[in-house]
Order: sequence, then C-alpha cells, then structure tokens
Amino acid sequence: MSKASPITATHVRTWFKGMENATDAPKVLQEHVDENVEWMVINPGDGPLGKTTPIAGLYHSREEFMKGALFPLIAPFKDGIKMEIIDVFVQPSEHNDDSQRGITKALVQMKGTAMMKNSKGWNNYYAWVLHFNNSTKKVIKYTSYLDSAAVNIALEQSN
Repeated sequence: MSKASPITATHVRTWFKGMENATDAPKVLQEHVDENVEWMVINPGDGPLGKTTPIAGLYHSREEFMKGALFPLIAPFKDGIKMEIIDVFVQPSEHNDDSQRGITKALVQMKGTAMMKNSKGWNNYYAWVLHFNNSTKKVIKYTSYLDSAAVNIALEQSN
C-alpha cells in the first residue's frame, strides 16, 4: 500500500491559484473543501466587540459558508475579488499532538483587490488557517481573518 503524498506549500499554492478570481471560488471550494467543513470568519460575535461584520460567524458546511459569507462578499464587485498569495506556511501532521494526527495545517496570507460596482477600487488582507485531512486532501476546518472595516465598506456599497 503506497503512502499518500504529503500536503505541501506547493499543493496549497496550486489550488489557491484557482481562487485568484472570486468568481471561480465556488468551483475551487467544491473540489478542495470538505462538504462538512467548519469555517469561522472572525469576529463571530462571542467577544466584547460583538459581530464586527455581517459575514462573520461560524459556518458548519461549505454551502452555508458560500451562502452566508462568500456570495455576499463578492456581490459588490464588478468581477469578483482577485486574490494574490503573499505567503504560505505548512505544518505537517507529524508535528501535531496525537489529537491532530492525520491533519496538516497551513497558513495562507493573501491580498484581495477588486473594483466595486460604483467604480471605486477596494482591497483587503487575509490570513486563513486551514486544517487539511491528509487522506482526502480536503480542508476540514478554516479560520479566516480579515479587515472587517474593509468588508463593511464593500457591503454598504451593495445596499
């Protein structure tokens, strides 16, 4: 029985290339994110600041995330958001404690740029923490950090 190839920074960069344009993101998410992913967009409202943007929250499936966060976020833009990878860090599963065996963790830093429908330029910076199931090579847990003020400016333009 052959050992599955490890998830590497190259692997992560390759599939994130498909997300360079947010209009392609649903297809990429279908291919690389587990249907029952746990996806948190910070700040979900559990701290003293409360929910800092309407798309923040804990989503319990890929579909729930796309409907509650992705589609509302890309709606204000003419052609979606162009995502540029700044850096990728990967922690192989052998560095995890026993409860995380079989999981590879990755941190992806990105810059998103877009043209809003009102013809104003927009950008945001992201850090995504991903947990990959080594067997399926799909993301089973996401934590998304972003500038909620920038998100709110975009969402206000779509109203």
